Amino acid sequence: MPINLDQSVIQSLKSVLMAATMVGLAACSSGGGQPDWVDQPESAYPASSHLTAVGSADDRNTAADRATANLAKIFEVAVQDASMDFSSAQVSSAGGQSSVTNEQQITRTVTTEARQVLSGAQVVEYWQSEQGRVSALAILAKQPAASRFRQSIGSLDREVNELVEYASSKADSPVAALSALKRARSAQMQRDQLNQNLMIVADGKGIKGQYDTASVEALIRNGLAALKVQVQAEDPSIQAEIQQALATLGVPVSDQSNLILMGSLDVAPVEQKQAWFWLRGSYELVFKDGSKVLAKQRWPVKVSSTEANLLPQRLRDEINGRLPGYVYELLSTD
Repeated sequence: MPINLDQSVIQSLKSVLMAATMVGLAACSSGGGQPDWVDQPESAYPASSHLTAVGSADDRNTAADRATANLAKIFEVAVQDASMDFSSAQVSSAGGQSSVTNEQQITRTVTTEARQVLSGAQVVEYWQSEQGRVSALAILAKQPAASRFRQSIGSLDREVNELVEYASSKADSPVAALSALKRARSAQMQRDQLNQNLMIVADGKGIKGQYDTASVEALIRNGLAALKVQVQAEDPSIQAEIQQALATLGVPVSDQSNLILMGSLDVAPVEQKQAWFWLRGSYELVFKDGSKVLAKQRWPVKVSSTEANLLPQRLRDEINGRLPGYVYELLSTD
């Protein structure tokens, strides 16, 4: 049976419902209604199963980006730079024999492999304060992330093993062997970082591999030390500088070797631009096995000074500072 309500009663009910709605909205947008995850993100997603991070901004998109970036920061680790540094090598002589102490210092930088690390990350919650500030909650489920890391580590382990095996028994030249070892080192560095990431999501449990970065670098140093190289250059000073660079790398120099490293420097006339003088040129290295060219590379060089007479020595200093790196790049580039 229909119920007829007085208009005043209907109006009163509308007022009550509207007031309740306003109270609810106020609770959601005010500081008093702030959800626990804003200050304690693990309260919404337990640390045992998820990584969590919060970001805040004046709009949703920026808040989400910041939350994701904060999640990525959990995986920030120190990794080795892509190039080997031979600058700390010391050459000493005793009893007519020279020896090389090569204490390689590897430049370390902080990096985040955000694309792979954050695969599977989601922004699952938003909250806006009474002042309009938006907070966002980003999460990453640990178990799926651990599975992705393990899969990538397994692939890189296979790559490193294959490259080391190729360098040790299948390479047809020392350049091919050193090139394979350099690629193995790069893959091993990626693998080491992924293992660090795995330990973050797997309660400190990583995967032990056959190699690590230090052991691959030792293989590279051993490969360099196994070479015996003859140096040839028309300019005696260039020849001496290349011999010094080889010693820095730990490569023995022998006049009887069939492996020959040749060097030359081409320099253009001095240029003057306003108060500065410039000297430009190119430095070329050629690595041969008898008459067969194994590798050849050229690098641009330039120096400047307010005094033209200082340019030749500055150019020599510039080249000598870079020469060990040039030689290593040549010997390991297939």
